[in-house]
Amino acid sequence: MQTEIYSTIQNRIRSGEYTPGEKLSENLLATEFNCSRMPVREALKHLEQDGLVTIQPKSGTYVRGYSPEEIRNAVEIRAYLEALAFTLLIEKNVDTTPMERCIVDMARCMENQSFDLAAFGEHHMQFHGAMVRLADNPFLLELYSRLHLNALQKIFFDPMSREEMALTHAEHQKILQYIKDKNPEGEQFIKMHLWKRREH
Repeated sequence: MQTEIYSTIQNRIRSGEYTPGEKLSENLLATEFNCSRMPVREALKHLEQDGLVTIQPKSGTYVRGYSPEEIRNAVEIRAYLEALAFTLLIEKNVDTTPMERCIVDMARCMENQSFDLAAFGEHHMQFHGAMVRLADNPFLLELYSRLHLNALQKIFFDPMSREEMALTHAEHQKILQYIKDKNPEGEQFIKMHLWKRREH
């Protein structure tokens, strides 16, 4: 039950159904899911760890909002962490199959007439997350997780047009090729790929 509640609220925040600053009622959620407040409370704690909500003692739980400066700072740090992950990947000669699957899934999203930007954004984030995980450095992964990129996903991708999606997809293919070629120039390319999103 807790997992279902977590996933539902997460999707509502990402889709914009729940907006930044909106208060989430434990009582109403418990009624909706026909459960006690305990699984709702645990789901909200998990969402807070992910950076999607803030829990204020004696006040309640609110959908978290991010300022332009916070977003810009997160993107800048993310770029350097992913550049490090790239370097580790080419040093360790890892199997990039998980990243290749993400690229295929991104292409499928662009082929759909429904223009599913949310799904495209999800596969995009999975590509970058897979790159960091494949670097096989627990401390790097911990630092990366602290950026709460899942919470910022909607902000990153809402403004994208179909043309921007195609360009982003092509850049991901290029990143993957840099890794396969063990080309160190990919480190700087990744930084530029991500820094473009600083001003969005």
